[in-house]
Amino acid sequence: MDSAKKQIAGHCKKLRAESEDAARRISEYAELSMLEQQSSALLREALQRHGFTIEREFPLIPNAFVAGFGDGEPVIGFLAEYDALPDCGPKGKGPGHGCGHNLLGTGSVYAAIALSKHLRAQGVPGSVKVFGCPAEETLVGKVYMARDGAFDGLDACLAWHPGAKTAASNGSGTAMDSLTYEFFGKTAHAAGDPHNGRSALDAVEIMNVAVNFLREHVPSNVRIHYAIMDGGKAPNVVPPYARTWYFVRGKDREQVSEISARVHKCARAAALATETRMKRRILAAVYDRLGNEPLAKALDANLRLVGPPKFTKKDKQFAKSLGLSGELSEGIADISTERGSGSSDEANVSWITPLTVLTVACWSNGTPGHHYLIHEQGVAPAAMKGLAVAAQTLALTGYDLLTDAKLLKATRREFAKSTDGKTYDPIVPAKQKAPIHDRIP
Repeated sequence: MDSAKKQIAGHCKKLRAESEDAARRISEYAELSMLEQQSSALLREALQRHGFTIEREFPLIPNAFVAGFGDGEPVIGFLAEYDALPDCGPKGKGPGHGCGHNLLGTGSVYAAIALSKHLRAQGVPGSVKVFGCPAEETLVGKVYMARDGAFDGLDACLAWHPGAKTAASNGSGTAMDSLTYEFFGKTAHAAGDPHNGRSALDAVEIMNVAVNFLREHVPSNVRIHYAIMDGGKAPNVVPPYARTWYFVRGKDREQVSEISARVHKCARAAALATETRMKRRILAAVYDRLGNEPLAKALDANLRLVGPPKFTKKDKQFAKSLGLSGELSEGIADISTERGSGSSDEANVSWITPLTVLTVACWSNGTPGHHYLIHEQGVAPAAMKGLAVAAQTLALTGYDLLTDAKLLKATRREFAKSTDGKTYDPIVPAKQKAPIHDRIP
């Protein structure tokens, strides 16, 4: 490392104990999507304590914020998430950080803090922004923040995710729509006068059956998932209200919009067949993530400067005590270019500004995703080592973007090529409030 990067790495090391404490506290809070009041407040307070200003909050997006340090250009962003998952707490009971977001938000925040300390000490021009992003697990937070202009004006943005391996990513995922369908019918006695009733539950079931037949006639990469959220209160009462929640995934925004339109026809047909009224809500519209090769290479180079987490025999024994293999990835993989089957709302940010993502090993290979075993490992020493690597790597890459004009120019050129002049369309209605966990706004 050159002297500047050594200084930034030194700031990261001095902040390590504080960042680990924050990660443990957020794990204890284990707050579900859009309910992350304590987690958001903890990270905001940390940023303010270290000289950041809370520049913006969002009335329609609970627990979202933008914090800033410095002034002028370039403007570099860091994405922080902090929501938990249901049924991922200890032994699978209650909410828990079954995706490691207690580490994710903390790592991004303390990377930005470490970078800001160097900028202040050395008088380096430019601005650092931290985006407090709630509700990634319901694929909502960044979709609504992007709709409301949170990421406008950024020159580039960095993100990371804890995982079972360590690598920079230049890959993608799937685009996705999150949709709810409500049906409104008419109640009646199910035995005495069912002919007077109009069952909203029947409408949901007919819709779901129609969508299941639709599966044969969509491209093989398409995924459609649903859950019945409301379906009546008693079997002897014709249900006047029912609701089903859909995720529609495809390779890109165009394909998802096409399939969602066909799903909507199934809903309309179900309402017609049951003489009920139907209402659709678009809860979120997620894009496929755009890669950025110059930015991914910069992230990879800094990751190799920092080095992967170094795990001990004790770290491996802890994983084995949970019934896992105990294998913890200690190397650095090549830059990933794979297209995953999952979706993330960070993809929407990649259509507004250049974005790249880092994964750092924080738990054992073979750990199931969205599972309480991630929550259990997420506060262990091994996870904290991964957190430290992520914070340093992000901070060093942020420094490169602020000081290396050629890198920033190449990054922006790649972004312009990928977007090809397309204007980002948030799709979600302008004044719609972000949904809280599984509640309708």
